[in-house]
Amino acid sequence: MDQHYQLLQKQKQILSYQQLQSLEILAMDNVELDTFLQSEYLENPMLEHKGDTKENALYSNIIHPSNEDQKWNQKIEESVDLREHLKNQIQIGREDKETIQIKEYLIECIEDSGYFTMPLGEIAVQCHASIENIRRCLNELKQLEPIGVFSANLEECLLYQVKRLNVDIPELETIIKNHLEDLGSGNIGKISRVVHISTAQVRKYALLISTLNPKPARGFSVKKTEYIVPDIIVRKDEKWEVILNDSWMGDYRICDFYMQMMEDTQDRELKEYFQEKVKRVKYIIKNVEQRRETLLRLANVIVDCQKDYLDNKGSLKPMTMYEAAEKMDVHPSTISRAVKGKYIQFPKETVLLKDMFSAKVAKNGVREDINAKEIKRMLCELIKNENRSKPYSDQNLKEILAERGIFISRRAVAKYREMLGIKRSFDRKEIE
Repeated sequence: MDQHYQLLQKQKQILSYQQLQSLEILAMDNVELDTFLQSEYLENPMLEHKGDTKENALYSNIIHPSNEDQKWNQKIEESVDLREHLKNQIQIGREDKETIQIKEYLIECIEDSGYFTMPLGEIAVQCHASIENIRRCLNELKQLEPIGVFSANLEECLLYQVKRLNVDIPELETIIKNHLEDLGSGNIGKISRVVHISTAQVRKYALLISTLNPKPARGFSVKKTEYIVPDIIVRKDEKWEVILNDSWMGDYRICDFYMQMMEDTQDRELKEYFQEKVKRVKYIIKNVEQRRETLLRLANVIVDCQKDYLDNKGSLKPMTMYEAAEKMDVHPSTISRAVKGKYIQFPKETVLLKDMFSAKVAKNGVREDINAKEIKRMLCELIKNENRSKPYSDQNLKEILAERGIFISRRAVAKYREMLGIKRSFDRKEIE
């Protein structure tokens, strides 16, 4: 058997770490990007946060929690009432009548926030019971879910949650007891000096505190609020304007203090450490700015294409990601990453960015301005008005659309029907 050797020349692109990071950052939505920058800020001394201090941005909502935040769009859903939730946890069959009555009275007196601030003496008079018995019942109620309920104040609420996490860190408890206001104001240096720990350690403890729930009753009111963060906001004054909804993240930059330290130090290892960190910060800042530019350009392309839709003068025009990529002179994969998981907010609605793209559909044998969204609307209308005893099959729907000059395959009809969550004709049939 003869062996032959042959040289083959192939062209292969190998992405550098910086290129990979750029693609990863582009694919992040605003919440993911904020989490990424926050993590980098905690670990990289060369990354500094300007404007509102990062601690204020992260933790001020713990100190002064608010239900109004302009960066969110709200979706309201029904939820369980807090007091009913607490009453359901009382072991009625295992406690005497007086104890049950005291606990139910305490539950009725709880604040909507989940805190309990009424004087025990007043409760004892109302319930005709001793203060010791009232205190015992209150301590037992503090064991119920959600964690931190019946706390007297924010400090007790947070400390109780830390205790349930089985975390025994005296410095963390000291920060919660004495320095929550300092956290909210971003006075990390002051906390570091008083508690005698590094600023990096303070930031890590502060991050842990930010994961705790400052309102025990959150999610247990009459309504529960879920949030969508629009990444792009489109609004109109005299003309349509595109804004990236990322100002709430603040401004990240290279830390001047550590830059000076890097220049002054004679320690070779320390200098190399700082040089590596500042190099990483530069790449991150560059990639974040590139992401901003890409999203702004993409949003402006969408607005230019959909002005009639935005002005309520027509439906969405078909536009593919490939067409957008051509207009921006970038690769289609860049558009795909840019739209991943991101929302765009218009005056009348907030939708996924990817929903602004759809392919054109053949109408009367030529390419016309009708998109998938319009076809879905037609299918919904046809199925809504069909004869329930003889519903349209996918083939029937295909033929009806063809009569209207819209030519798509039966398989495409089935795909759109499934995307709408509509069952097959056999499952929709009603027997008279």
